[in-house]
Amino acid sequence: MRARVVLAAVALAVTCAAAAVLADWLQPDPSYRDAQFLLRMALRDTVGQQGNVARLDTLGLALLRLGRFTDAESVYRRALALEPGDLTARAGLGKMALFAGRVAEAESLLAPVEDRVEGALRDLFDARLRRGDFAAAAGMADQVGEAGRVQMLERMADQGVYEITAGLDSTTLRFSRSYPVPLVRVRLNGQSVLMAIDTGADDILVDESVARRVGVKAVGGDRPAFWNGSRIAVRNAIVQRLDLQGMRLARLPAGIYNLHRYSIEVNPHGENIGGIIGLGLMRRFTPTLDFKRLQLELRRPAVPYVAPAGARRIPFQIWGENELTVYGTLNGGRRMAMVVQSGMPACGVGAPAEVFEEIGVKPGMVSRLVKGAGAWLQGRPWTAVVVPTVSVGAVVRDKVPGWSDAMDSAELWRYGVRRDALLAGEFFGGLRVTIDWTRHELVIEEP
Repeated sequence: MRARVVLAAVALAVTCAAAAVLADWLQPDPSYRDAQFLLRMALRDTVGQQGNVARLDTLGLALLRLGRFTDAESVYRRALALEPGDLTARAGLGKMALFAGRVAEAESLLAPVEDRVEGALRDLFDARLRRGDFAAAAGMADQVGEAGRVQMLERMADQGVYEITAGLDSTTLRFSRSYPVPLVRVRLNGQSVLMAIDTGADDILVDESVARRVGVKAVGGDRPAFWNGSRIAVRNAIVQRLDLQGMRLARLPAGIYNLHRYSIEVNPHGENIGGIIGLGLMRRFTPTLDFKRLQLELRRPAVPYVAPAGARRIPFQIWGENELTVYGTLNGGRRMAMVVQSGMPACGVGAPAEVFEEIGVKPGMVSRLVKGAGAWLQGRPWTAVVVPTVSVGAVVRDKVPGWSDAMDSAELWRYGVRRDALLAGEFFGGLRVTIDWTRHELVIEEP
C-alpha cells in the first residue's frame, strides 16, 4: 500500500511538472508577459482617473509597447488635450507618426521633446534621416551614439545622394540566381559584380575586397547597421556609380563589410558576392520583386504603377531609419510585427527561439545537430524549423521554412515596441511583390 501511495505521489508530481513545462512552452516570453502585466495595472489605475495626465501617459505607453496603436493614439490625444505641453504624449504620437510614414508630422511632434523622453531623440534622428535633412541629423548624431557617422552625413548633405544621372524611366534586372537569395548582376564603379537584393539592408553594403578592387572609398568612421537579424558594424562609404541595366545612379551611401561568409552561404562554389542592394535604393523607385519570373523591376517615381485587379494589399510601416515592417501571425498565434528581409538565406521566417517556443514550434533532432547559416553570419548557429502556417494580411502560406535564433532577442524591443520576427524571401516564393510607397502597402500578385 505504501509503495502504491509513493508511486502515485511521484506520478502526480511528474504530471504537474510536465503541465507546468507545457504551460510555459506555449506562453510568451517573460518580457512580453511583463508588458501585459503593466498594461493591466495601467488600465486599473486609470479607471475613474481620465483627467489625470500622468496616468493617461502611463496607459498610452503600455498600449504602445504592445503595438495597440489605435488605442494608444486615443489615450495620448486625450492627454494632449488636457495638457498641450505633455512631452510623453508628443513622443508617443511622434513615434507612431514616424512608423506610419508621416515624417514631417513626426518631426514637429518630436522636436520639442528631444532627449527628455526615452527614445524620442533617436526617433527624431530617424525622422530627419528619412526626410533627407542630413545636416540636422549630423548635428545630433553624437547624442544618439553615432558619432562615427557625422562626416558621412555631412558629405551626404553637401553632395546629395542617389542621383539618377542616366537611363530609362524603368529597368528590369534578371536574377542570376534566385535561391537561397535573389542575386543580380550590376556594374559597381564600372566593374561587373554580383549583388544580393535585401529589403532588410538599409543602404548599399559592399564587400571589403570588392571595395578595394573597384575603388569604393571609406568616409571616416563606423556605424551600426541592422542586417540579417542582428546589428553589425560597417565602415561608412560612398559608391560613386552604380549601373543597373541601362540606368545609372551616382553617390550612393554605403557600408563596407566583409561578405565572404555570406557569399559561402548564398553562392557556394560560385562568384563572391560583391554587395547588397538595400531598401535605401529601392525607396527611390517603385520596385517589384518578381519571385515567379525571377527579376527585379525598378520604376522611377514619375512612372505610374497600377495594380492589377485581384491583387492583395498588405499595409506596412517603416520602423526606425529603414525597416519595412508588416503584421501577421505564426501558427495561428497572436498578432506580431515582422521585418521584411528578403536577403536571409533559405528562409521564410526567422525569430528568436522564445518566439517559436510560444507558438509551439521547435527544431527537430536533425536540425539541432546541423549548424545553420547563423554560424557563419552571426557567430552562433541557427536551427531549422518549419512553421505550419504563416499569415500576413490576405496571404497565407503553409509549411514555411525558417530559422530559430536568426533574430537577436535584443531586437524584440529595439524601438520600445514589440516586434517578433523576420519575414524572408521564401514566404513570397512564386509571387510578385511591389512596394507601393504612396499607399504604404505591399501589392501581392500571383502571376
